[in-house]
Amino acid sequence: MNFLSVMALPLLACLLLVLILPALGQHVLARGVIFVDLALAQIAALGQSVAFLLGAEPHDPSTYYWSFGFTLLGAALFSFMWDREHSVLQEAFIGISFALATAATLLLLANAPHGAEHVRGTLSGEALGWVTWKDIAIMTALFAIVGAFQFFFRHNLFLCSEDPRRARQMGLSVKKWDLLFYASFGLVVTVSVKVSGVLAVFSYLIVPIVCSTLLGRRGGSRLYWAWAIGFVVSVLGAVFSYLKDWPMGATIVCLFGVTVAIVSLSVRMKYVEADAEGERPAAKEFRSGEA
Repeated sequence: MNFLSVMALPLLACLLLVLILPALGQHVLARGVIFVDLALAQIAALGQSVAFLLGAEPHDPSTYYWSFGFTLLGAALFSFMWDREHSVLQEAFIGISFALATAATLLLLANAPHGAEHVRGTLSGEALGWVTWKDIAIMTALFAIVGAFQFFFRHNLFLCSEDPRRARQMGLSVKKWDLLFYASFGLVVTVSVKVSGVLAVFSYLIVPIVCSTLLGRRGGSRLYWAWAIGFVVSVLGAVFSYLKDWPMGATIVCLFGVTVAIVSLSVRMKYVEADAEGERPAAKEFRSGEA
């Protein structure tokens, strides 16, 4: 079998993730909730685990319903149970949510047949090797809906993400827009975790946008560079997975790790050279809030 016959659908699924997740990652960086994706993704995986225990097959629609129901509950909690201006408490709440969802998943599946395999699959993204055209169709439809929402309401969403105080002064309900953002985010995560696993979803969300920010990109170009980085890593992940017979999800996560290390080192070297010449660039150019 040639490369395309084996990897076409998994690669297409990854490219769909590239289109939507870095766009959401911009808001995650602006809000300072870097690990919210891990928490929501694990909550979605908990919903999948409940469906698994109830006898649902991997492609059964009930799996989506349970997963999204749990994710929507998590989105509501994240929207209303903290004050976003206290970032330490915010991150602590996210970490607690992730730990509880993970522990609950392990407890639910402790004595279930093939429970360990299910847990490993939700983390590593082994399902990427079994993506179907139905999965692609569902991802395309739901991502298009979320993408349209993000585009048409981008001004309100970015204002609430970047400057909630100003948003309140302009009469916007920040809590309401937070709920809408996390609900749309949860919809994407629900589908993405089922296909690619928790770790790959986190990597697609954070690493491309962080890399483009470190490279000093701003505005629209920051997202374009994030898309380019995600595209290259996805293609390389598919190639290595095919040649080495490695799990594609885990391969992509490792490649994202290598990518962010290379970008970080290159930026660091730029600082060192600028220090030596007395022309170090302003630090604000590399801050996510300024990019």
